[in-house]
Amino acid sequence: MSMNLFFGIKYYLTPLMVVLTLICNGQTAKLDSLEKAFLTTSTPVEKGEILKKIYTEVQHVDLDKALVIAIEIRNLSVQANQENTRLGLDALNLLGNAYLNMNQSDSAFYYFKEVIRGATKQSDSLFLSKGNNNIGIVLANQGSFSQAAYYFNVAAQIDIDRGDLSEAIVSYLNIGTLYQYSGNLDSARYFLNKAQEGANAIKDKNLLATAFLNLGTVDLRATNYNDARQNFFKAIDLAESIEGNILISMAYRNLAKLYMEQNKYKIAIEYDLKSLEYAMKSDELDGAKSAYLGLAVSYENLGLYKEAYHNHKEYTALIDTIRARENQQTLIEMQTKFRSEQTMIENQLLIQKSEIQDLEIAKGDEELANSRIVIISSILGLILLVILAFTLYNRNLIRQKANLKLREANEIINEKNKDIMASIEYASKIQEALLPTKDNQKLFKDSFYLLQPKDIVSGDFFWYAEVEDVRIVAVIDCTGHGVPGAFMSMIGNTFLHEIVNEKKIARPDLILHELRTRVIRALNQKGDGTNRKDGMDMAICAVNQKGGLIEFAGANNPVYMVINGEILEIKGDKQPVGYFHGEEAPFTLHTVKVAMGDCAYIFSDGFADQFGGPKGKKFKYKQLRDLIFANHLLPMQEQKKILLSTFDTWKGELEQVDDVCMIGIRI
Repeated sequence: MSMNLFFGIKYYLTPLMVVLTLICNGQTAKLDSLEKAFLTTSTPVEKGEILKKIYTEVQHVDLDKALVIAIEIRNLSVQANQENTRLGLDALNLLGNAYLNMNQSDSAFYYFKEVIRGATKQSDSLFLSKGNNNIGIVLANQGSFSQAAYYFNVAAQIDIDRGDLSEAIVSYLNIGTLYQYSGNLDSARYFLNKAQEGANAIKDKNLLATAFLNLGTVDLRATNYNDARQNFFKAIDLAESIEGNILISMAYRNLAKLYMEQNKYKIAIEYDLKSLEYAMKSDELDGAKSAYLGLAVSYENLGLYKEAYHNHKEYTALIDTIRARENQQTLIEMQTKFRSEQTMIENQLLIQKSEIQDLEIAKGDEELANSRIVIISSILGLILLVILAFTLYNRNLIRQKANLKLREANEIINEKNKDIMASIEYASKIQEALLPTKDNQKLFKDSFYLLQPKDIVSGDFFWYAEVEDVRIVAVIDCTGHGVPGAFMSMIGNTFLHEIVNEKKIARPDLILHELRTRVIRALNQKGDGTNRKDGMDMAICAVNQKGGLIEFAGANNPVYMVINGEILEIKGDKQPVGYFHGEEAPFTLHTVKVAMGDCAYIFSDGFADQFGGPKGKKFKYKQLRDLIFANHLLPMQEQKKILLSTFDTWKGELEQVDDVCMIGIRI
């Protein structure tokens, strides 16, 4: 995506970076007026409100002082017994934002939680929205995308209830972006469509253009090129009507990427040139940098190496310009801080000098001598402060250089992480192509197949085949999840295909036996204590609808059947498909007579083992069995929606602990 990760995230009260000396010096007319008002105001509440305004006016100067101001507002709210009112909630929110900007996530999270607690107590929906939204920001910055999406969604619902649809739309845009980055494109499209519908309803062209831009990016990732192209042009048309040059530049950059993916480099060059034009109009150097890189790649692929070299040179030059601007801004901020502190000290010296002159006129020699001792001591203290300020200034310069090196190292790490994530995402596409996920509905008229990986790739998978009149379905839970689990799933898928489709073995217990033999041989599991205990848990059913029979066998995993209005659990054998410490025994074959309308469900342990709910406990199998039985009369696709919704609600803000896989079929 060519835009910032969390477009439109709502920093309701942006952390205020305040130099307290500005309150005394009044460097602008507005600050001077606020200073006078602060000095003449007596009540804590009024002082707190003025500090909030000062906080807003000077928010880009000093993060450390921003924290000091937020703490002072908090102290004033407590002093006035107003900690649970708007003033107190404002102070908590400011503290959270100050810590967030200082990259102290734990402290930020704590204060935003306090905002939610106080807002809940006061039934203040505005601050409930702020607290949930800002926790979403903290979690998103930490990479906890699913938890962040949960908080953004809560904030959106609160905003809708209080009639602020534009804020809800921004939350939906954020959720869509999060799901896009985590690879869940269907969910991303769902929330971006909600954002688009809402923006269209309130006729907000900026939000609507942003929604279309993000929808186009999702379609681009899904290689739905026609839809992506249409969405990008819709974004451009809307952005042109509001002179949104940055949005236009990003849309053209994505159009260029679209044609680059199709090896149509001449068209890509046209769009990158337009992207560059609009980026330069808005002084958006990051956008210009991306356009130059795109041009360099396209020219290189066309064999136009001179043009490629020129654009890559411009790209490199922009990187240097951006770094120079960042360094210059940091230096300006430090110089401003130093000068402010120096001016304060100089003013104090002038005041002290004036006091000396007054004392010489008004007081006797003895009193004057004593006063001079006090004043000289004060002057020496102020001189020490000057030295300290200079030392801090010097230290900041050193820290700036260190931060620059750190940023460069982080850029290298981030690039490597991007490469790793891209490889894993590509592996997920390979896994999706190899595992049976597309044509499953042809086996049973009423069924569902549910797979929700913990990571991008999955160690759980479902499998199905048809051998004459027997339809075979299985849910397999491989050791581990993520990349290790995905490797095991490829092994399991290959062996199952050979056993069932090539050797025509259709009896579940014999399939498990043959699969176990192959897994042990493939993984060289000798049982001598040195091998890994990798393997699979599995539930497999062979359905003969003409004969009205279901044959089942399980390796640690059960099957739930709903027959004649009652739910029946048949447990699998307590041994895996793979090496087993205990005595290896044949798998048990269970045969059940079924009739039209009866149901069967097989699953991995991910759903039942998920932590969540009000007490953070496991969902457990009994609750899963009750949930299935309560909804078994509904169409299978409706049951799937209920299962997914229940899982997400139960999990809440907690991390998913394992892959989740389930199959439901109706005879």
